[in-house]
Amino acid sequence: MKKILAILLALAMVFAFAACVPAADPAPADDQDVEMEEELDNITGKKIGFINAGPDDYYAQFGDAFKAIGEAVGFVVTEVNSDYLPEKELANVQDMIAQGIDAIAVITVGAAGSAASIEAAYEADVPIFFIAGKPNINEGTDLTGHVTDNFVMMGYQLGKWVAENYPDAKKIVNIPGFLGQGPAEGEIVGFDLALTEAGMDPAILTASSEWQRPLAVPIMEDLLAGPNGDFDVLFACNEETFFGCLQVLEEQGITDKVIVSANGKDDAWPNLIDGTLAATSPNPPSLNADLCIQQMIAHFNGTPFEQYIQIMPAAVLTGENVETAVPWTVSDYLEGRANDEFMWKLSDYEENYLANTELFASFDEKFDAYMAAN
Repeated sequence: MKKILAILLALAMVFAFAACVPAADPAPADDQDVEMEEELDNITGKKIGFINAGPDDYYAQFGDAFKAIGEAVGFVVTEVNSDYLPEKELANVQDMIAQGIDAIAVITVGAAGSAASIEAAYEADVPIFFIAGKPNINEGTDLTGHVTDNFVMMGYQLGKWVAENYPDAKKIVNIPGFLGQGPAEGEIVGFDLALTEAGMDPAILTASSEWQRPLAVPIMEDLLAGPNGDFDVLFACNEETFFGCLQVLEEQGITDKVIVSANGKDDAWPNLIDGTLAATSPNPPSLNADLCIQQMIAHFNGTPFEQYIQIMPAAVLTGENVETAVPWTVSDYLEGRANDEFMWKLSDYEENYLANTELFASFDEKFDAYMAAN
């Protein structure tokens, strides 16, 4: 506990756009200390509402990271869950506004319902930030900030990896995540795009696991028992889906399937090392939460920041480079962050995004075309 508290204190001191926290030493502050404390007055005690999308593991980790990092810099964070229901997301936003919250962060249930959430906050003049997905915005309204991974790029990376490492694969299957939210469709688009470019058939879609391990088990059982059970490569949409699929394969004694995934969850790093998971495209919730909080700090301090940020996916993780992965576990993330073991500053991701604007736009267009056709 003392170690984690020390990490949290160090974290608050080095946040981008934020001032240093007051020193624990009770000695009188000099002029510089007073100035820094005045800047912190814009942050400390701010009430932040974090509206999570659903109950699965990824979002639980997201909530843990958001609360830990937010509270480290002085925010008072309240988390609620929309349980994948657009109407509940809107109700959560409205409740936060009624409670006098200073800012809201949302992982949206679905792009279609996000516009109403944004409009409600906009009309109430409450700053609203979105994380992940791609929210719709009604004309005349706007959100305050948006941080997201580019899920089309993530899927594309994995598809390229499969095409390069298993070019003779005859049948590839995709167990997608929660459909209608945006990220799952992005992964589908990117993955199939890479396969098509390589002259391979697109992946065969199954039912959605909704990102959840228990739901992946019967899908995998049905897949193996059906006409596509002779597949060569499986794209399990996230590590929880991978774990459900692996359970079924182990129960049936099947060892000749190649599985790739997304998210890069640290619980699956041993599987990358032993090869039961061949590759994964990482998007750690800890980093997304961190960048959103840095946007909030910039907003409250009146510091300019890029309103929309897409994160360039890190390299596909395998057993050969897993040591480069960004941790999900909050204490490990905070420790690595304090030691600058990975890129975490908002300014660096802003620079990266601006340098690749055309590339991001190209992948966004591919996603929009897919959604319009489906």
